[in-house]
Amino acid sequence: MNWTDDPPPWLPPLPPPNRGRALVTTGLILVIGTFIFIFYMSFIGGTHTLFTLIPLALGLTFLIIGMVRRNEGR
Repeated sequence: MNWTDDPPPWLPPLPPPNRGRALVTTGLILVIGTFIFIFYMSFIGGTHTLFTLIPLALGLTFLIIGMVRRNEGR
């Protein structure tokens, strides 16, 4: 360790990095996109299969993991 590796004492402490933000954003995009697709298909009278639930499950999984990672640093 060199003495220049430590931050100077007059600087405020650095905030922790935004952990989990990318996972939360990806999860929200998947969940909102899936709901828009479901509502649109229902509106035009189309059908959708149970494969529609795969992006919904992935999005919820990403949201949960991202929220857990955000709270780990505290």
